[in-house]
Amino acid sequence: MEISIDFDSDALLGKLSAFGKVQLPMAASIALNQTAFKIREELQEGAKSAFKEVSPYTLSGFKYDKATPENLEARIYINPDPQGGNARSDYLAPHIYGGLAYRTRFQKSLSRTPDPARSAMGGPILAPNRIMVPTQSPRGIRFNSRGKMMSTQYEQINTYIQDTDSTRTATTGRKTAKAAGTRYFYMNQAMVDERRNLRVTKPGIFMVRGGRYPLMRIMTESSVPNFSPKFRFFEIGTRTATTEFPRFLSQQKFL
Repeated sequence: MEISIDFDSDALLGKLSAFGKVQLPMAASIALNQTAFKIREELQEGAKSAFKEVSPYTLSGFKYDKATPENLEARIYINPDPQGGNARSDYLAPHIYGGLAYRTRFQKSLSRTPDPARSAMGGPILAPNRIMVPTQSPRGIRFNSRGKMMSTQYEQINTYIQDTDSTRTATTGRKTAKAAGTRYFYMNQAMVDERRNLRVTKPGIFMVRGGRYPLMRIMTESSVPNFSPKFRFFEIGTRTATTEFPRFLSQQKFL
């Protein structure tokens, strides 16, 4: 997804002096780049307004390619490079166009991991229309400054879950789970129904801890949410370009 700003000089050429006509490409490229930078700022502010919490990683994803006197076009876009995480262009897309929420790397990993229960017949932990979301339990989840589960904990959970043998062993009981050194494991609905010492009734990812209830669910399985468009990416870009480009161009003193 991108916003392009093009400059057509034909309407201006007849009004300019010979010197101005020579300088026009340079002036236009400067104005285009100032406009692109302004659009980037407006998109960042728009994201802060559209979403309850916006990470610095998301805000840094708004990029632009500069125009030059030889190529009078500036391009504003959302960075598609995942940079070791989730691509910002991917997880913002449903909020721009509407549609099903983007399934993160963590969710996709679970969709490739076999369900440890024999009744699952080798099927994955997560079906294509399911995700795993953190519970609101401060005892089991490590939160960052924005109140979200820390990425390091997602990675740690995924590491444990990928070890299918340990996951299967952990579901057999508290002692064997501790002996195996397993901290997190997955239980589907059948496994949850078989346990008598659980205070929850839904499938999810559990954490082994002490006390009367040694198993605590820290992530719950749910359906993939369907979003309506709420981040006006293209509207912000078009409105800002329409307003700001003529203003920036008129400030070029040598025209």
